[in-house]
Amino acid sequence: MNRVLLVILSALLCIASSAGAAEKRVIVGFRHAATVTETQQRDKIHRSGGRIRRLHKFVNAISATLSEEEIVRLKNDPDVAYVESDPVVSVVEPVVTADYAASWGVQHIGADKAVAMGVTGAGVKVAVLDTGIDYTHPDLAANYKGGYNFIADNNDPFDDAYGTSHGTHVAGIIAALNNGTGVVGVAPGASLYAVKVLDGGGGGYVSTIIAGIEWAIENKMNVINISIGSPESSTALEEACNKAYQAGIVIVASAGNYSPGTVLYPAAYDSVIAVSATYQDDTIGTFSSYGPQVELAAPGHNILSTAIGGGYITHYGTSQAAPHVAGVAALLFSKGVWDTNRDGRIADEIRARLVATARDLGITGRDIYYGYGLVDAEKAVLATQGISFTIARTRGAVKADEVVVPLPAGSYTITVENDGLQALLLRKVTATGAHRRAMTFSFKRHSDGSVSYQFTTDEELSLVFCPLGSPGTSADIVVASR
Repeated sequence: MNRVLLVILSALLCIASSAGAAEKRVIVGFRHAATVTETQQRDKIHRSGGRIRRLHKFVNAISATLSEEEIVRLKNDPDVAYVESDPVVSVVEPVVTADYAASWGVQHIGADKAVAMGVTGAGVKVAVLDTGIDYTHPDLAANYKGGYNFIADNNDPFDDAYGTSHGTHVAGIIAALNNGTGVVGVAPGASLYAVKVLDGGGGGYVSTIIAGIEWAIENKMNVINISIGSPESSTALEEACNKAYQAGIVIVASAGNYSPGTVLYPAAYDSVIAVSATYQDDTIGTFSSYGPQVELAAPGHNILSTAIGGGYITHYGTSQAAPHVAGVAALLFSKGVWDTNRDGRIADEIRARLVATARDLGITGRDIYYGYGLVDAEKAVLATQGISFTIARTRGAVKADEVVVPLPAGSYTITVENDGLQALLLRKVTATGAHRRAMTFSFKRHSDGSVSYQFTTDEELSLVFCPLGSPGTSADIVVASR
């Protein structure tokens, strides 16, 4: 009888010990996406007694809750690349001050001048990964186009008033309407998408940020603003940022507040533009984080923007600096930047344009406080667009030698430096697929020569260059806006 009782008690103690074992939120990354199926990945978590929280779509990983013992076991699984903690993240908390007389940041970076030229960010999709957006605000309602709530897993990213205040302020800096009242955003024609990845208290987990980034990839966003940070790095989060950048998305994140010398994640990743904050006199904010990862600086002090309930409030912090840069990226997307390396994406070209046109501050060149300098919307939009390439005749079919150059609406000059071609044919192809003969450059009398051609188009089109001549002949071509 006593022996039976002892066995029962022993079994109960084992159950209690197992149930009380400490569990941790983790992200489990797998090595072989092609050989380890999603079902097999799930089974590994379930056999470990874990609870799956989220299956990631673009990162080969699963977010789960596991015991310490099972975490050790999975780390030794040959199919598992890593098991890392699912770090807590939070908004880069702004400091609230009394209402300021006017919003100065948009004008200071020349965004008003870009808008006066007709460049407003129209048609550009900007995802605000944050606490949600008050999409009923009169300065935001017309530009709000949708989103998702990853905290509640529904389509309503405005479900708590307190938490939504941070995301609403960020959204106004990016794209508040130019309607003559309140404030105006950097890109007042851009489309806003609220991706709620933080709860009402402004906190959350890296796995939820990853889910938000994956949503942005799936929904073909052009720009992601992340005014969120964590001092802890994450392999899965870095992979998600890399995937988004490879998909052609410009990712902008705040460097952090009150931690000089330490740029928070995800801003510190190479695929993300890290933004520090400046005062009105262009000095670095004493509250701003800084470090070698800082790429650009932007206004971040006494920034008036939209508040929940239809009002306006002033905050300061790198949370306010990052959306200034995100807004300028949206302006460049709408202006049209050429895919100079012809990789099918222009995120890298936009990033290069932002850097090349920044207003250098501090020591000459890049530094740990301002990066390449203060973002300059006017200069970025006005910067000469151009693409240069060499076209050559080979021994194959003429069509195989053609080069296609996509162009936004605008006025252009084409310059050709010939090196032996007999002729160069130029066709225009509209977005509807209509072909129009534009120009024939003839070099029959001379083996080389320089010619130019100017034209204006009020619609997006592609130029098709076709070389004619003997194999090995070529021409250097420059297409530039004017």
